[in-house]
Amino acid sequence: MTYSLIQSEVKDHPWLDALRREVYKDLFDLTWGRWDEARHQRHFSACLDRGAIQIIKVADSPVGMLQLLESEVAIEIGEIQILPAYQRQGLGTKILTDVIHHAQKHAKPLKLSTGLRNVGALELYKKLGFREIERSETHVHMVHFTV
Repeated sequence: MTYSLIQSEVKDHPWLDALRREVYKDLFDLTWGRWDEARHQRHFSACLDRGAIQIIKVADSPVGMLQLLESEVAIEIGEIQILPAYQRQGLGTKILTDVIHHAQKHAKPLKLSTGLRNVGALELYKKLGFREIERSETHVHMVHFTV
């Protein structure tokens, strides 16, 4: 599947908020037992504050977002969210493979975290070579050593 990445702007915030709600609604229920609006607002605000958010587009339609944070020593996937209708079609694999190649090109480890109950994402990350390095009550922290 062909995709493009477009830098997000303030005008995209309402769409990003709706995306996050749709993508995470089931995961919130599994992790915390119910939707928690205050938690959603805190996490969404923190995501926006970190910046570096790109809109994933397929055929010129927004279908997800990627937050890629780069430092001198590592690259972190802060968030990757894809609308359910576009999941399980190879789009996430393609994007992650491209990000892995980017990290390899810059000789940096690639980090990410995902919810313990996000089974599909965990399976994909492991399949692509990410290894668990730490675990909290709710999340698995992983790294892909590209060097």
